[in-house]
Amino acid sequence: MNNANIGWLFYKEMYKLGDSDEQIAHTLNKILKIKAVDKSMNAKESFKCKTLYPGLLIGSGYTHGLSSDSDVKIGFYFDHTTGLPLIQGSSVKGMLRSCFGFPIKGQTDKYMDEKHQLIRDLLQKPEIDVTALAKEIFEGIDPETAKAKSIYERDIFYEARVIEDKERKEANDKKYLLSEDYITPHGENLCEEPRPLKFIKVSPEIIFEFSFDLKDTTLATAEEKKELFMELTEMFGIGAKTNVGYGQFELVLTDEEKEEKEKQEQIRERKRKAKEKDEAKEQENMGLSEFEIFIKELEEFKKKDNNMVKKIKEYEGEIEDIERVKEVVNSKKGADKFHKRIMNHLDSLN
Repeated sequence: MNNANIGWLFYKEMYKLGDSDEQIAHTLNKILKIKAVDKSMNAKESFKCKTLYPGLLIGSGYTHGLSSDSDVKIGFYFDHTTGLPLIQGSSVKGMLRSCFGFPIKGQTDKYMDEKHQLIRDLLQKPEIDVTALAKEIFEGIDPETAKAKSIYERDIFYEARVIEDKERKEANDKKYLLSEDYITPHGENLCEEPRPLKFIKVSPEIIFEFSFDLKDTTLATAEEKKELFMELTEMFGIGAKTNVGYGQFELVLTDEEKEEKEKQEQIRERKRKAKEKDEAKEQENMGLSEFEIFIKELEEFKKKDNNMVKKIKEYEGEIEDIERVKEVVNSKKGADKFHKRIMNHLDSLN
């Protein structure tokens, strides 16, 4: 029975004898001992993620469960053909769309500005029009013509499938695809002991492959979109109960991909620090004149060098007080050649 369709077991075989505790418990036990995986789609763009503790819950809105205490009280989504857990392409698309702060049913996302900044930071494109990018990716609207693209030019989101962990083949034999869990909702009377409700979930450490057919455009290349989707999936997760830890993923990367990811994270961190430094400086300089800011920047030099020479010569504003500039220059140590070049330039301004 390990090769049986899990969806059929869960929704049909389990109730073959009606509200039978023995049949329900027996079928559930079969389901929880299955180790099946699906085949890779070999899509044009794809990435792999593994589920983290406590696991993944999908299809919780489906009806399931009779009065038996042995029964699972919350539904689950299985692919109709394979019977395996599957994250539908529409769910993947919807999760990613929500990360862009895209309006839903005419209602503006109150965190839209923060989400737009996140997208710019992850893409390392501070000037990109995130709204135009979102419309292009999720609605197929050409940012240059504002017209709908052909279906063959649009980005396509495929389902995310459970696949074999080829890097750790020995671990596959120890992994059960599904496991059971419980929630204990409280009723109106908070002093009343809650009744635990059983449900099933995708176990931790299960590999999912997210697949796409992405297109190069003027706003972002297919590779840039894929890397963005990787970051967002790992950051926000997918499925039900993500607010309490379910549906969280960790990217499964090759050594080369890990190195590239670390490199990009370092670049983003440097840019973030540089931005914070610029913003702090802008705040400090608020209310100062252009010349006062110029003097302040000269005072920050540790010594007279070629950079100080360049700073003074390239200053485009009016040097209101040449003697004050000379005073700052004289206070710095440095080679005579730099001192002479600065002084000669300042004297030429008189």
